[in-house]
Amino acid sequence: MNTDLVFDVGMNNGDDTAHYLYRGFRVVAIEADPTLVDAGRERFADAIRAGQLELVNAAIGPREEIAEFWICDEKREWNSFDRSFAARDGLPHHSIPIRCRRFGDLLKQYGVPYYLKIDIEGHDQYCLDDLNPADLPQYISLELGPFETMLRLQALGYSDFKLMTQNNHTQLVIDMFRARLKRRLQPYPALYGFSRKVAALMRGSGGGDDGNINGTDPINGWQFPFGSSGPFGEETPGEWRTLDDVMFTWTAYQLGYSKYGPPQLGIWHDVHARRQPA
Repeated sequence: MNTDLVFDVGMNNGDDTAHYLYRGFRVVAIEADPTLVDAGRERFADAIRAGQLELVNAAIGPREEIAEFWICDEKREWNSFDRSFAARDGLPHHSIPIRCRRFGDLLKQYGVPYYLKIDIEGHDQYCLDDLNPADLPQYISLELGPFETMLRLQALGYSDFKLMTQNNHTQLVIDMFRARLKRRLQPYPALYGFSRKVAALMRGSGGGDDGNINGTDPINGWQFPFGSSGPFGEETPGEWRTLDDVMFTWTAYQLGYSKYGPPQLGIWHDVHARRQPA
């Protein structure tokens, strides 16, 4: 593992890459969409010249090949090998031929990163398939899908987990706790009113228990744009939890026990995982 290296798999518009460069990491940013890669080369020209950033125009797949890749014309973050991902909400889309590479080949070329961020619209497993349990990233994050994803992370050697709400980079369990507390206090108007005043004062002073008010990293002074993956590693808010805990939280969320009510389009989540050092 290289402690100064981050992989941004699914660079999209480069907001996450910009954060990692700001933190001083070397970055390998992988993006299938050639239009986004061209924009990244322009945006990060200085970092590329300095050797701090490598941009790889390729998709991650099960084999080296040229494959059909779907571009969502209005929401490039929905680009995918799966046409249904790119066609969500009936948006216009088109296909292009794109080079696929095995993730393992990129690990051999650039080394194993300290942090691996994956956001490739339903094909995250191709990255997990090529990870070596004997040499893993210290931290990993990916968009939350089926439980099998978290079970695979545990099988690889990751022991600690967090569920992060990507819209505001807070921990999902915190939102659930607040919603339950609110319901419990509502029958007691005086106590409920007092608790709301305390919460407002905490928000106004930059306090609170999520440690990441308004999408700002309090440790490193970075303002996270909406839709970015947010902080990683020990800078993520909340406590690391067991796999059983986060799976229970996710099940409860799917049943509607959070401030968002039933799950809905536009609210999405990442799972962050940490392995214990050998």
